[in-house]
Amino acid sequence: MTQDTQRIAETFNERATGYAGGAWHRVYAERLVDLADLQPGQSILDAGAGTGFAALAIARRVGRSGRVVAVDVSTGMLAEARAAAAAAGITNIEILLADATALSQFPSSSFDAAICAAALLYMPVAQALAEWHRLLAPGGRVGFSTMRAGSPPAGGMFRDCAAAFGLRLMDPSAPLGSEDRCRAALEAAGFSGISIVAEHIDFSAADLARAWDSNSRSASHAAVRELSEADRGTLRVRYEDALRARLAADPSFARAEVLYAFGGK
Repeated sequence: MTQDTQRIAETFNERATGYAGGAWHRVYAERLVDLADLQPGQSILDAGAGTGFAALAIARRVGRSGRVVAVDVSTGMLAEARAAAAAAGITNIEILLADATALSQFPSSSFDAAICAAALLYMPVAQALAEWHRLLAPGGRVGFSTMRAGSPPAGGMFRDCAAAFGLRLMDPSAPLGSEDRCRAALEAAGFSGISIVAEHIDFSAADLARAWDSNSRSASHAAVRELSEADRGTLRVRYEDALRARLAADPSFARAEVLYAFGGK
């Protein structure tokens, strides 16, 4: 595991408890699975499975004759996924601690589809897509979800507020944040028959109440955790005040623009 991957794993280990409480994560993952056109009996890779939102939805789609292999680098997130699968009585999911960009334990053409729900921004994109292309059987498909650059708006506001403390936080959605960028990444990895669906997700009040926690603990915003305790406290007050004011003036600020990208081998 590389140093960057280890850092990301540690971040998500810290966030694992309660992570599944974010309703928008579930909606986002399940919509990707809805659009992926999965069939009963298929073998599916869930890359960057997290707490298992996509894996559980995939398992229901492929049925008992199908197979889901869910991989993630975070032991904490995978513990939540195992608990969720057990609670749902779903048994056709194999949950593995592994780097989704380097799965040499699986031979080429092992899967009918590879699904990555909201996790590709935490991976080296070219390496991940090339590995999933290798793992797909001829005719197999890859599908991933990402946010349009600048989304969600609450994340952009967080980065703007952090700039007042001398922090230059990059938009994690930017590298894949448009239809053209998604298409270019898929084509570079050898995929064809590319389709991209642009939609939106509305964050609930409960989701927005978690905005400080989500942004301050994000792997993409690690520099915030280097601020002094006093500065972090001031940043939190400024951010939450600004977010409340903006939502009161413009409820559409709770809307995030998302992309679901698909390609075939």
